[in-house]
Amino acid sequence: MTAWQPTTATERALVAAAEADDREAFLTALAAGPLLLPVSPAAAAGQEPVAWPTSHHDGVTHVIAYTSPAAIAAGLPGQSVSYHVFVLADLAVDWPDDNWLLAVDAGLPIGLRLTADELRTLAAPVIEAERALREAIRRQDPNLLMSALLRAELVLPLRPDGPATRDLSDPEFPWWSLPDERGQPSLPVFTSEARMRQAFGERDLVVVNSLQLTDHWPDPSWQLLLNPDTPLAAALPGEALLTLREWLGELRQVVTEAAEEEKRRRETAAYAEPSRVGVVPRPAPEPEVDEGPDPDVPLLLQLVIPHRYLPSYLDDGYNRAAGLVHAWHGPGRDTPARLYRRLGLLGEGSPFEEADEWVAVLRWPPGEATPEEWGQGQPRMESLVVPDGTELHCLHQDGREELLARFDATGRRWSPA
Repeated sequence: MTAWQPTTATERALVAAAEADDREAFLTALAAGPLLLPVSPAAAAGQEPVAWPTSHHDGVTHVIAYTSPAAIAAGLPGQSVSYHVFVLADLAVDWPDDNWLLAVDAGLPIGLRLTADELRTLAAPVIEAERALREAIRRQDPNLLMSALLRAELVLPLRPDGPATRDLSDPEFPWWSLPDERGQPSLPVFTSEARMRQAFGERDLVVVNSLQLTDHWPDPSWQLLLNPDTPLAAALPGEALLTLREWLGELRQVVTEAAEEEKRRRETAAYAEPSRVGVVPRPAPEPEVDEGPDPDVPLLLQLVIPHRYLPSYLDDGYNRAAGLVHAWHGPGRDTPARLYRRLGLLGEGSPFEEADEWVAVLRWPPGEATPEEWGQGQPRMESLVVPDGTELHCLHQDGREELLARFDATGRRWSPA
């Protein structure tokens, strides 16, 4: 082994954690950085499949990985080594044998060996965070992809030697447009710093959310290249980003209206409280008892649909929804007015009124990719693609329910019940 010094942010973090004897910080830095796996020259050129680089020690098969080209040069001195770049989550998802170990930077001061179980445990948070994105890419579904992007933190690598501004609204912002294989201008966007390092190495970057990105998208003719040169790569045309911007605009309006209604409710409650000096307050009316979800029925998620959107679902096959996702309380436990009050949907500018004789709701069971918290506690503001099999119900003023249609995702249509 030749002399080695850390050359990347990941390696510097690993060295600092090792010197502090902080194993948790060490593993966190390892999970966030790229891993370089040696491959044959033919595999590097795309002429043959990438094979797992292995060695045998004490009768155990080890997969060899390094944290940088300098680490490879130090660990395998005198050898010309081609490599592919991965992140820990990719290795955990495709790990070939539970009896194999992962050997990272063998022989270096930051060297580490992980069992298959340790590898999966360490990668589990990243795998869970990327679950919806993996599913969208596996199914080649642009709607699911945009839904996944809505909840993702996005990393923009910046144009090298560009202006110093980091404000997306600044005309001088250093957008980094690259041509794809057909020469079309494309903007690389990543779902994590680890993914960006996997493709581009150490780069200056800015972290944004989907709302900021769509609000300031620089050119409709550009396409979005998501996680290029990684297993989670996908592309979206600029027009799709404009659609997402409209979708987010609707969601932002719903959120604003709900927040304003809650503020008005609190102010009204404060002014309505009687003075305690010389006044005998009248007894308050009995509060409406909220029994919560029926524990004897399976968990179903629900979302209220403004009346004006109902034809878009039934007639046009609309498959998006934005609003407060909450747990269905069960048959006979709700009326439109009771639902509105519980969700805070009444007030000036709201599309709902307490006197509504009916309201439409979407209802569906949680799936494997559904965050657990959606069915727990307070309603959550979300924007989503309607899952296959979702039911569209009409909830009447007297508590009766009427099933109107079910969603067929394959045919993208609502089938009458």
